[in-house]
Amino acid sequence: MRPEAKPLPVTLRAALATLLLAAAARAEEPSAAAPPPPVRALWVTTETLYNRGEIERLVATAAAYDVDALFVQVRRAGDAYYRSETEPRSRKLEGQPEDFDPLAETIVCARLFGLEVHAWLNVNYLWPGPEMPPAANHLANRHAEWITVGRDGRRLTRYTKREMAAADTEGWYVDPAVKGFAPYFASVAAEVVRKYGVDGLHLDFIRYPNYRFGYGKGARGTYLRERGGQDPILLGYHKLGDEFYRPAVGYGGLVNRWLDLQALEWLDWRADQVTNVVAATRAAVKEADPEVQFSAAPWANPEHAYRYVGQDWLGWYDRGLVDVMCPMTYWGEAPKLASLARRLARRRGEARLYMGVGAFNHGPFYPAEIAAGLAQAPVDGVILFDYGSCWRQPEILPALAETYAAPESP
Repeated sequence: MRPEAKPLPVTLRAALATLLLAAAARAEEPSAAAPPPPVRALWVTTETLYNRGEIERLVATAAAYDVDALFVQVRRAGDAYYRSETEPRSRKLEGQPEDFDPLAETIVCARLFGLEVHAWLNVNYLWPGPEMPPAANHLANRHAEWITVGRDGRRLTRYTKREMAAADTEGWYVDPAVKGFAPYFASVAAEVVRKYGVDGLHLDFIRYPNYRFGYGKGARGTYLRERGGQDPILLGYHKLGDEFYRPAVGYGGLVNRWLDLQALEWLDWRADQVTNVVAATRAAVKEADPEVQFSAAPWANPEHAYRYVGQDWLGWYDRGLVDVMCPMTYWGEAPKLASLARRLARRRGEARLYMGVGAFNHGPFYPAEIAAGLAQAPVDGVILFDYGSCWRQPEILPALAETYAAPESP
């Protein structure tokens, strides 16, 4: 039986009254030792941060339906939805008062209800293009040479919109192998942690656009100095298919196998460049606040993420680089997600796992069904993408709250 959809609250006062009543009811119940309940979190895109009214409605809605944490996007395309000494204020905030600080507003409202706020920063994704950003201090204007280069020898700034779509990229990306980018981004992240006292620092788009990019002369030269072998621009994309594991036959087979190994070496080096950015950022934010939760949102399939975009996120687990992993498992059914969770449980150590659930691409009861299906899986919570979808389908959050409130089956 589906829970009835309730109207979403639109005021902080109404949500606060509901919270106080619930707290009073809980105080009358006998206490009993129990494991902590699964975390319920929301990814919140910048569209919700354009004015104070939207932020208040976000927090009121989250509090009313027992959401625990908000992962709030405050660096979308090399711009800032907070007060930054380094990066430009987002042009989307034009028309708002100069003292309007979306991140600060969110934190103040969220603290009233005990909600965690995690600052969500897009890392390598820099700008949609093809025009240059208007702000002179935007990173694309200060360091256009940091933007990645395709196998065709062209920097992404030279691509048209149609060419970017054909190359499967959302826009311009900084090449993670560029000397200077890792410390730059680490300083951006640390600034947020120092200034705002956020509960967490969350990385997204921490990757290459795809295997077609990362072929700048500087990157290739560094690779050849560090690993040797063949110039990667002459190598193909290796999918690690079954043919790789068959015996090489004849001289031609040996040559092909050597090229295969060179291609794998290149994939490994690329992934190392992304991991270096993760490691540098973790070090900086932990220096700013050792208690801050450091998290990332990688592609759901670890092998595909490694080959296609250079995300060795299983390696991040092995090295203890993240406190919380939020894989973007938007399309799977509960058994598939539970299988991934059990696989990760063998190597994630003390790190927590929040399964990313698609609220934008399914019916309104899909997130609740996934949460129910993960009840016995080794996960620490779910995180929905995204809050805007929950507003457009008002049944989502009531159904999720009902799922977690229901008693477990014997």
